Amino acid sequence: MKKILAVGLMAVLFFPVLVYASSIGGAETQGQGKISVGYDGEYIFDRDFKEKKGSYVSDISDEYTMDVEWKTAVEIDEMYRNMVKISYGVLDNLDIYVKLGTADLELKQTYTESGSIPDAEWAGVLEKGTSKMNADTAFAYGIGAKGTLPLSETLFLGCDIQYIRHKNDFTEKDSWTEYSYDDEGNLTSEEEYSADYTGDLTFQEWQVAPYVAAKLGNFVPYLGVKYSGAVTKIKYASVSGDDDDYPEDNVKDRADDHVGVFVGTDFKITENWKLNVEGRFVDETAVSMGLNYKF
Repeated sequence: MKKILAVGLMAVLFFPVLVYASSIGGAETQGQGKISVGYDGEYIFDRDFKEKKGSYVSDISDEYTMDVEWKTAVEIDEMYRNMVKISYGVLDNLDIYVKLGTADLELKQTYTESGSIPDAEWAGVLEKGTSKMNADTAFAYGIGAKGTLPLSETLFLGCDIQYIRHKNDFTEKDSWTEYSYDDEGNLTSEEEYSADYTGDLTFQEWQVAPYVAAKLGNFVPYLGVKYSGAVTKIKYASVSGDDDDYPEDNVKDRADDHVGVFVGTDFKITENWKLNVEGRFVDETAVSMGLNYKF
């Protein structure tokens, strides 16, 4: 028993550096009336959000107008989640669960503004910049359900549905370059600027994840396809540096890809202890690991 507890403690301390997005946390349900408590660690390597684009026309002289196009691209650089998962077996093949824990993340954004003067056959970059947002560790929570359907003594289908939310304070560092040109269209200067911002970021994520699994001794490998979504909403509170205006408030970004695949396995350590490892791809890049105790 001491060895088992030692393994569990090591997993809780070591494996938080290993995971991403919303793991299904194991393929099997636990049985009607059964309760389990476990640790779920998640680490996000990368997730892209939809690129935003826009355009406008600027009058630069009595003779010429400039067509201006801009675009921004946001991505998750990394995200850590450490959650305690409490599950209850409503039926033999249906569990409901809650997740409580912490989350922190980093976002990266690139911004480009380009101009063109069709009448003068000129085009060039007007502004280019990047921003790095570091969100502090904050309380995170989630709810979910998991159901299974036996196909044979060893093979079964399953589906996991869950929702996770957290709200983090953040600091953001922006740096950008503005380009100037002479009347002939030649580049004359590149001025660099920077600004710092603070605020809060609300992150919401959900998924529906059907899968197929097989019981092979102490292992239960599984493979599935999931449909997921993620939304960030940013609210700014302060600004300093070369920018004296707040960026647009309540900015929302939505995940670019929604369909992904996942593969994992459960390993039964004892009748009560179970280890889970999972990888997630396409819509996100991730691995996950969890440790679960069933009462």
